[in-house]
Amino acid sequence: MVEEDRMTLAPTEIYGRSDEEHNEPRIWRRKTEQLPGNCLVYSLTIIVIVFAVCLILSLIFLRISKPEIEIRSVSTTDLRFGSNSTNSYFNATLVSDISIRNSNFGAFEFGNTLLRVVYADHGVVGETMIDGRRVEAHKTIRITGVVVDIGSFRLLNTRGLDSDLRSGFLELRIVAEIRGRIKVMGRRRWKVSVMSCTMRLNLTGRFIQNVLCE
Repeated sequence: MVEEDRMTLAPTEIYGRSDEEHNEPRIWRRKTEQLPGNCLVYSLTIIVIVFAVCLILSLIFLRISKPEIEIRSVSTTDLRFGSNSTNSYFNATLVSDISIRNSNFGAFEFGNTLLRVVYADHGVVGETMIDGRRVEAHKTIRITGVVVDIGSFRLLNTRGLDSDLRSGFLELRIVAEIRGRIKVMGRRRWKVSVMSCTMRLNLTGRFIQNVLCE
């Protein structure tokens, strides 16, 4: 009996498909949540920005500066003078317009203020009173017709007056110190504004020239 050779058709080993060899189960992960530290950084950044804005606004609105006062115009009337070795004198009336500018965010209120006229370095030759006023925020008021009579009779020392009269010019200075208070957002601050304006009285032409305010 002849043995028949039998061929084994079934594979001796079982191999999986190539796509099954790496087909591992997927692991799903949630998106990383923001850490508490990031929220703290954002909060601090917002606080810093708000503080900076408040600081800038306070510097703008709460900054209080001195009101500006100056002479806009000045003229002279009733000028009389004489120059000789025994009796040198002068008398005149000055009429001036004064402006007061308030650049603050609050109103400026001041009381009655004394205005003086000084002749060179010899002393006061005239004075008058300016009535108190209220200057609104970012406004400029004009005080017109401020009259002051000046005369050399007020001087204790008239040395050099004779030569000045002969030259035809007198150096004058108008000074005033305005003291008032400014109220901004509930805060009240006292401020003092000083006016000092130099000028020259032309005796021949009978007018004021070279007005300069510091």
